[in-house]
Amino acid sequence: MTKNEKIHELEYCRKCLNQVYHLNLKRNDVMVYEYLGTCKHCNKTSKIVHRVKRNKLWKIMFSRKLKGD
Repeated sequence: MTKNEKIHELEYCRKCLNQVYHLNLKRNDVMVYEYLGTCKHCNKTSKIVHRVKRNKLWKIMFSRKLKGD
């Protein structure tokens, strides 16, 4: 499973992804769904991250926590 597939399955907002997995993703680095959803981590209604853009994948390449979960 690729890390983008893992991010898709998590259904987290960008803020929670950064907090839980110690990433530094900015708004321009990710693609989000058009509709608002409920983040499975903080249970708030916000934009859910669908995937990390191709040219920003290096930001998640070395995340051991994202790989091992």
